[in-house]
This record gives sequence, structure tokens and C-alpha cells, in this order.
Amino acid sequence: MYAARFDGLFEQGRDAVLTGAGQRQVPPVDGGNRWVMSVVLRPDAATARRIEDVTRGAMAVAGGEHWPTGKADSAHFTLRALENHRASVPDGDARVSRYIEALRTASSTVGPVRLTLSGLTLTPGCVMLCAEPPDDAIERLYDAYGAALGEDGRLEAGFDRNIWYSTLVHFTSPLADPQAVVQWVGERRHLALGEVDCRHAELVVHRFNGSRMVMQALDAVSLSRRP
Repeated sequence: MYAARFDGLFEQGRDAVLTGAGQRQVPPVDGGNRWVMSVVLRPDAATARRIEDVTRGAMAVAGGEHWPTGKADSAHFTLRALENHRASVPDGDARVSRYIEALRTASSTVGPVRLTLSGLTLTPGCVMLCAEPPDDAIERLYDAYGAALGEDGRLEAGFDRNIWYSTLVHFTSPLADPQAVVQWVGERRHLALGEVDCRHAELVVHRFNGSRMVMQALDAVSLSRRP
């Protein structure tokens, strides 16, 4: 099921990249619908280094002007998007408190989340690392979090988050050699990077540091305790 979805993405991405119809990232603006406040799962340190190594290879083919989102300090798997981009989040923010309380409630029913890193794929705007869950933990966490959020989950109400992934490179300009990018990703479509055990869920905002997007954690909840 997941493999077919990622294959479909690769075909879409290949066609867009080769015809010059790819998407371009720009730094987010306050109130925008990109780089929104989210709950993410981060890989362990060893897996993050492996992801960064692959990101380095992708950047060498794509070009240094693009964003290396898969660097070790920013690699992540988005669990749920919560609200549009906010340039500033004050201490004691009421919505942040509710998001975290709902996350505590949801996490108490699930335990650790595992993902198998099964290869790369291409979209019109990025190179992705594909993740396939070996069990239903991440889906149960997603559903439980949506239920705990109630009205605060409106941003993804009706949205089907049916794949799990970590973006390695976001494209910010036309690719100098689109064919080389398509070939490089295609050769790594089934690159196995092992399994990652995610033991924390973090509420984060995204910030542009001048050369790429980085994450600022607002709070975190442990996933290590089994219910």
C-alpha cells in the first residue's frame, strides 16, 4: 500500500521536474499555510546521521542553493499540522497549552512509534525519505491525537494523511540538471536505511535561518511508556 503511493509520487515528481513544472519553496510568512506549527517525530541520533548523509548526496545532485531539510538537526516525520505559520509564539500561549495537553492524552494510549525507512521518492517540490510503519502505532497515535484535539484539530479536519515521510531536500529554484536528480532518486527508490524508534513527539514551529528551515521545539511528550 505505502510502496504504491510512493511510486505514484515518484511518477508525479519525475514528470514535473523533467517538464520544468516543479514547485519552489520560499521562506514562510506570518499566517501562511506552509511551514505551519506541527507535532513531529524526530529520529534517534544515529538514524539522523544516516538521513543527513543521504541528504548530502541529494544536495550534491540538486545543487547547494536548495534547502537541506534532512540535516540531522531538522530531520523529522510530521504527525499532524495544527495551525498556520506564526512568526512569534508568546510564552504561556493558550493554544500551545491545549495542543500539548491533547498530545499527552493521546500518547498515553499508544507507546513508542516505529518506522521502517524504505527508500527515496520524488515530488514536484522535494526529495523525500519514505517511511513505512511495521504496525499500527503511528495511525493509532494520529487518530487519538485528532480525537483529543477536538476543535483544535480543524486544520487537518478532512485531510487524509496516508503516507509518512521525512523531506530531505526542498527545491527553491529550477534544477540545473533535472534528469540527474530523477536518475539519482530513482536509483535509491528502495534504499533501506533501517528502522527508527521514535520515543518523543514534539510541538514545533519552523524558522528560516537564511539558508534553510530549522525547527524550534515548544514542548515535547514522551512516547516511551507503553499503555
